[in-house]
Amino acid sequence: MPPLVLHTVIAKEVADRLGHRILDAERGNLYLGSTTPDIRVITRRDRRLTHFFDLSCYEEQSGVAELLRAHSELAEIGRLSPATVAFMAGYISHLVMDETWITDIYRPFFGERSPLGGDLEANIKDRAMQAALDREKRSDPQLMAHLLYELGRSDLAINIDFIDAETLTRWRQTIADLARRPPDWDTFRYAAYRHLQEAGIDTPEAFNEYVRSLPDIVEETKKYLSGERIQTFLEDSVRRSLAAVKEYLCV
Repeated sequence: MPPLVLHTVIAKEVADRLGHRILDAERGNLYLGSTTPDIRVITRRDRRLTHFFDLSCYEEQSGVAELLRAHSELAEIGRLSPATVAFMAGYISHLVMDETWITDIYRPFFGERSPLGGDLEANIKDRAMQAALDREKRSDPQLMAHLLYELGRSDLAINIDFIDAETLTRWRQTIADLARRPPDWDTFRYAAYRHLQEAGIDTPEAFNEYVRSLPDIVEETKKYLSGERIQTFLEDSVRRSLAAVKEYLCV
């Protein structure tokens, strides 16, 4: 699914367009929320417990609807702290963006029912394309400085029963460390770890050798998807996230 910095960029665009007082005042918690469905990276919990979406099910699903059904108290925004409201707005944008990638990009172009058949090469191309989009955003020093500043001043006054405060504090540090990393291919190693292992790219030396081919793989994948389709995915992620956040905020 789309990398973490890319999720914060979509959340920022949603907040910029919406101009809502809570989201503007709580940007750090908004950005943190936009990454937190992937907190399972450090908790090792099942993806369905944080994304409320079953990857094995091809029927229509809505992670946002399932989240608010499973935790109905989070839908009562009048009873939540501003920090929690902003956090949940970011969380919702993450779910929407992931589902947009799954339904519009991964399944039709890389998944088991796609022309590539969901094989090892297809999954590596999928991860490489995501990493390339993320690298593009992380190459903007002003954007990264903004994200780090806002994350640093978030007070974590968030009350969500399925994420404890200690783990959330660890996660914020993880995101800050990621945002400080140079825009290289190192994060791809972790994003595609399982697939690279299966391909025998299982040592730092092998990975460094493989990195030399990544620009060509990305270009090939861009041609396969088309630049127009990639841009449409980004625009749809913002548009659908904005609609979902507006519905959540009742605006």
